Formats: sequence, C-alpha cells, structure tokens
Amino acid sequence: MKNSFWKKFFLKKSLKYLNTISRKNLYIFPNLRGFQIAVLIFFCFSVAIFYQNNFALLLSIILFFIYFISILISYQNLLNLDLYINDKLHPANQIVNLRYLISDKHKRERLNINFDLGKDSVKADIKNKININLKHKFNKRGNVKAPTLDIHSQFPFGIIKTFTNVSFSEYLTIYPEPIKPSNEIFEQLYQLNTDEGFDYEFDKIEENKENTNLSKISWKHSSIKKKLYEKKFKFSNNLQHVTIDIQKLNNDSFEKKLSYASYLIEYFYNLKKPFLLKNKDFISTIACSLEHRNKLLTYLANV
Repeated sequence: MKNSFWKKFFLKKSLKYLNTISRKNLYIFPNLRGFQIAVLIFFCFSVAIFYQNNFALLLSIILFFIYFISILISYQNLLNLDLYINDKLHPANQIVNLRYLISDKHKRERLNINFDLGKDSVKADIKNKININLKHKFNKRGNVKAPTLDIHSQFPFGIIKTFTNVSFSEYLTIYPEPIKPSNEIFEQLYQLNTDEGFDYEFDKIEENKENTNLSKISWKHSSIKKKLYEKKFKFSNNLQHVTIDIQKLNNDSFEKKLSYASYLIEYFYNLKKPFLLKNKDFISTIACSLEHRNKLLTYLANV
C-alpha cells in the first residue's frame, strides 16, 4: 500500500514537467520537393481545365491525394507525443548526454522522427516509449532552463515537413566543472585530514614529473635510478570520513576552488569513502551515497 502511494506521488510530480506536443505548437510546411509537386498539381489541373485533358486531370487528382495523405500522416506522426527530461544534474564546461523519455499513450507506431539539439541529432521510431540521448554543453554553473528541443518529421513521402519546438518548463542544475587538483592540493588535503586524525597509506613509487615536496621524495630509489622518484599515497581503508573544506583549498579563485571540490566529491563518492563538505558556516552531513553526492553538487551549483 505504501509503495502504491509513492508511485502515485512521483507520477504526479513527473506529470508536472511533462511536455506534450499539441495542435497549438505543431506546424506544417511543404519542403522544396513539396513546393515542386504543388506546382505540378496546379499545372496539371490547369491543363485539364483549358485543354479538356482527362489524363492531366487524373494525374492532378492522384498527386493531390498523395499531397493530402502526406499532410495528414506527417501531422499525426508528431501529435500527442509526451516528452520528459530524466537527468537534471550535469557538470559545466563538459559535453554531457541529456536523456529524454519520449512516450505515446496511444501506443501507435511513429516513424522517422528527428530530434535536434544544437548540432546533435537523433532519428527514432517510437511505439509506446523510447529513451534518446542528445549531447549538449553548459557554459556556466547554476540553475539553467532546459534547452529547446527541435522535432520534425517528413514521413511518409518526404514532401511535407511537420515540426515543433519544445520549450521545457523545468530547470537543470549545472554544478562547477570538476577539475583535478594538483599534487600540492592533494598534499594539503592530506595534511588537513591527518591533523584531524585521519590517515593515508603508502601506495607506490613513481618517477617525479613535477615539483614535489622534498618529504615525498624516495631518496633510496632516486640514488639507485639516478632520477628523482616520489612516494605516492592513498587514503587508507580504515579512514572513517574525509573533510573537504572549500575555504582551505589552496587557490585564489573561488570558482577554481568549487571546481576542485566538485572533483573531490566525485572522487570520494567513487571510492565509497564517507565525506563531508565545509564552506564558511555551511557543513554537510557525513555520507557517501548518491543522494549525498547530488545534494552537495547542487549546493556547489548555487553557492
């Protein structure tokens, strides 16, 4: 009984953001081939009238019938399709996949429908429902209105184009672009968490490729190999939780700090290590769940 209640609750919530293609936002226009056939129909009809030519009359009737059928089928091909955006949390400055659910409650087969978003395009046949992915890039963080989706169909004969532009009512949450911090910032994070009673463990030895704190240099390996080698560390498995303090991340740009924080949130979430986020008076709970990750990335999008 409880599951039934929640199903109805989420269904009502999703219907709030459901976009349906109706007669009000659907447009029909002949393409170049359609104009050519329209001229041919007019020419054949004129010949039939002025020269009493039965063949021209028959040809004009057949072509007009094909023209009318094209308008009717192309129109019905798009009418009453429902559209919904599945994912609403995305990073900035990265090409992401926007997932759309396209459904038809009448369960009729819809053929050769084009969905266009900027330079990306998908052609799909729909019966009941289908998921499509379209690539898009958001240039800044924050709450951004979902981009307009262009939909058109020239089915069945390619002479009539039925089209519409779907402007979604919901907003997407765009969090700062995840940027991997430098080894220096990881070292700083290590120091901060060590001071709070957390631990790192030795991972491996690697050739030094950038300026590194001398305390991390493995002098034994360096003297043998005649090159500088550094010690790499990772969070130990017995770590209880990690504190990501935005104000203590070493960078002058606040936006860069947010980008580092985005990366660290995803990094510790993938490691399944509990973490918390601090920023001035804000302090989150300690967790490593998907809900926790999404909540903190949403906070970074709007801070």
